[in-house]
Amino acid sequence: MDTRATNDAAAPAPYDVIIVGYGPTGATLANLLGLRGFTVAVVDKLPDVYDKPRAITADHEVMRIFQACGLADEISADTIPHPGTDYIGLHDQVIKRFYPAPAPHPLSWEPTWMFVQPTLERSLRRGVERFDTVHTYLAHELVRYEEREEDVVVHLNRLSDDRPVTLRGRYLVGSDGARSVVRRQMNGTIEDLAFDEWWIVVDAWLRGDAGLPPRATQYCHPWRPGSFIVGPGDLRRWEIKILPDERPESFESRERLLEVLSHFVDVSMIEIHRVAIYRFHALVVEDWGHRRVFLMGDAAHQTPPFMGQGMCAGIRDADNFAWKLEGVMRRGYHPRLLHSYTQERKPHVRTLVAHAKTFGQLIGELDLEAARRRDELLGEQLRNGTAETIRQKFVPGLETGVLGRRADGALARGAGDLFVQPWVRSGTQRVRMDDCLGRSFSLVLADAQALEWIDARVQQALQRVGASVVLLGQAPGVRCCEEEGHLARDWFRERGARAALVRPDHYAFGCADDPAALRELCDQLVAALVEEPAMAA
Repeated sequence: MDTRATNDAAAPAPYDVIIVGYGPTGATLANLLGLRGFTVAVVDKLPDVYDKPRAITADHEVMRIFQACGLADEISADTIPHPGTDYIGLHDQVIKRFYPAPAPHPLSWEPTWMFVQPTLERSLRRGVERFDTVHTYLAHELVRYEEREEDVVVHLNRLSDDRPVTLRGRYLVGSDGARSVVRRQMNGTIEDLAFDEWWIVVDAWLRGDAGLPPRATQYCHPWRPGSFIVGPGDLRRWEIKILPDERPESFESRERLLEVLSHFVDVSMIEIHRVAIYRFHALVVEDWGHRRVFLMGDAAHQTPPFMGQGMCAGIRDADNFAWKLEGVMRRGYHPRLLHSYTQERKPHVRTLVAHAKTFGQLIGELDLEAARRRDELLGEQLRNGTAETIRQKFVPGLETGVLGRRADGALARGAGDLFVQPWVRSGTQRVRMDDCLGRSFSLVLADAQALEWIDARVQQALQRVGASVVLLGQAPGVRCCEEEGHLARDWFRERGARAALVRPDHYAFGCADDPAALRELCDQLVAALVEEPAMAA
């Protein structure tokens, strides 16, 4: 337990940000803000990391964010690549596949990977300990907060002795989970996306050769839908649907639990580590921010687990918010930028929740005739090659928010697409490209000839937003990266572009194929970040 700031009299006031909730989302945000030099208080009810695995799957964008935190090498050492997933139909035939994307990996990390959550969280918390400006209030409970014009007053209860503790922060972030106290006080309206099912989740350690599949397996059996997941080391997970005529509480009986689990595994070959009975939801809060108070992670959205994107979504929330807060507080960006957070993240999450819901319905179909039709349709798609087998293809780009636009209002070329991260040579070093881009906006050029597009107007715009110029090649007087392979050049070629304005979270603001298009994008970027919007006539 970090005890640096259990006495609030010794802590600076106000903090820049108070984070309530120290799970993966809150811990990632604390790292991202600590790296930026912000003063941060992190509050959590538990005195230490929760010691049971919950999330188990994440993707390359999350590891890229951990890379930005300086923690990816440590975290990745305790992970394994996702082995792929087979969907099994009525006759134990494969009806759908999600297999790992082939190399080269677009973000230089494994596209999907498996982890043990307590191990990951400890790495994130060790990262937080690097920053003297980040204080933790563990075993403290949020009682209420007061949002004022210039700050937020947060009232806590120290659980060890029921002592009240009061903090002040310029902003408050609720990453305090599905039962968020912050959301409840905000009176956040929740949109129900119509998925509500009871499932049992069993985590266990292998204690012998149980003859289990080498890949994750979705058992799409109407008589007992279930999922089998391969974790790192000897960790294995089963998620088993509770049928309509069953009572969730009946599975609190070990005898009943083992009876159902025995349909999937020889229970004598495992040691059960955790059993949880979950009500899987598909929910999205309508508004994730109100002046100085924001929600992220499960406090803002809940997704069924069938795409492994629940934790990923929260960590994307943290990354989106962190660069915008730095822009507003340190770079002179307009305060309205913070409220593009909901505008950008909510549609992205809704799309992921919708996909997860669809896959959950495929797996959990209980009607035998509907399951037959499902098997025929999916089986035919596999046979004729029209089935999408790469999980990451279902993760969208950005659709709204701080993105370049064409004259007709449509997104600019490449806007909202995630920029790739090849391995590059920068000077004498071999690094991943993000390590060359840093935390600011970047103008990335595909070739040295595009340097000629940087006229006085473009140069002024780049200076106003604090953007750097990075060249994929060699030229004097500019930051240069020579990529290994052709990931970035392919990315440019697919979009018919030679220049890209890349945001701090590595989504493209837009791409240009000539000097005029680049000038227009730069003008739009300045208008989006630093200028007052035009007054209506």
